[in-house]
This record gives sequence, C-alpha cells and structure tokens, in this order.
Amino acid sequence: MAVHTTLASAQADVDAFDGAPQDFALSIDESLLDPAGLSMALVTDRILAKGWMPDGVEPRDGYRVFRYCLA
Repeated sequence: MAVHTTLASAQADVDAFDGAPQDFALSIDESLLDPAGLSMALVTDRILAKGWMPDGVEPRDGYRVFRYCLA
C-alpha cells in the first residue's frame, strides 16, 4: 500500500479502484492533511461520487489510513 504524498496520486488511486469499498484503503501522508482540510475534501468528493462513505481512519507513523464502505 503506497502512501500518497500528492493530491493527484490520491485522486488517481480512488479513480482507478474498481472493487468494493471495504477492499480499499487510502494511505495519506500527514503533509496532505492541511489545517483547512482542502486536500481531503477534494479526495472525499471523489469517494462520495463512487457512492462510498468514510468508515474509519487509522493513524500510523507519518500517515493515516482511511477506510470506506457503501453509502
């Protein structure tokens, strides 16, 4: 599982995934978690467009792993 350090790579990973949301985990580097939340808002827009909802987050050393489920 790659840790995304750019918004474009995170969005591309979401767009390219064609399975069930419970089989998808999105690892985001702490550097993308800006105080305003803009980066994650743009990623979440792609997640919601797939009909998915956030289903938890795991903090890791230097990054976070986001999980999803069906809406």
